[in-house]
Amino acid sequence: MMASSVEIKTVRIRFLDTNKFSEVEVPRYIKRGDFIVVKTQKGEELVIVLGNSIPMEQNEDIEFVRKATQEDIQLFDYLEKEAEKALEICKTLVEKHGLKMNLIRAYIPLSKNKVMFYYIAEGRVDFRQLVKDLAKKLKNRIEMRQIGVRDGVKMAGAIGPCGNQTCCSVFLDKFESIGVEILEEENLPPTPAKFTGICGRLMCCLAFEKENYSIRQNLPEIGSTIEIDNKPLKVQSYDFIKEAVIFTNEEGHKIEITFDTLDQLNIIKSPCTECAGGSCNQFLEVT
Repeated sequence: MMASSVEIKTVRIRFLDTNKFSEVEVPRYIKRGDFIVVKTQKGEELVIVLGNSIPMEQNEDIEFVRKATQEDIQLFDYLEKEAEKALEICKTLVEKHGLKMNLIRAYIPLSKNKVMFYYIAEGRVDFRQLVKDLAKKLKNRIEMRQIGVRDGVKMAGAIGPCGNQTCCSVFLDKFESIGVEILEEENLPPTPAKFTGICGRLMCCLAFEKENYSIRQNLPEIGSTIEIDNKPLKVQSYDFIKEAVIFTNEEGHKIEITFDTLDQLNIIKSPCTECAGGSCNQFLEVT
């Protein structure tokens, strides 16, 4: 615990085993890039400070212990090598017992009170005998933690289809639920395979521009017909990059009208009593 007389601030930290983020109160002399030792449910851990953070609800499970010393860093490096050895031992035992699990990494906190193994599996795994064998070989408490496939990529790190590091391993704090309906919302081809990330799930970046496409619900629906300057125009498609709607006139020629122009023309969905909300493709021009 920090003395009450010490000036404190809130900083954002990153755990070195899971690559996850959190916040913790630290003395004001702690700065970005510093390694600090914190106490968590896993024991004492070495984490890196990413910078100052807006004070939020204090996480009671994380407590600042001290700024990391050279000995702390050297111990962390040593334990990482020991964890790699433990991981190889665990892989051998997993194969021996025929368990269907994909081991991601092993981790030993600075307090050396346990050896943790992170793994991915489709269902529940009966690893009771595995834990007994590991405890016998490693002479330590064993903890198995099942994680999701997206967490696995976040921990291991990878290069995404875009050629950059995956967003989850660089900055994402939490995963959003992303369904195939987002492809239609963003006017993308309905082929999920083209937008699948390393983890086998739809790419997280699809959600980054979701709010930009929220205007879709205010636009005339594709296939509907509206009148502009007393001329009927049929909605053919949207171009969210150009922020425009593509229409076709009676002669079949394409006409592009920007969202701003449509807004100035007061083109809105007509209230329809039959569909209780205007989903029957009826639009009108308000003048």
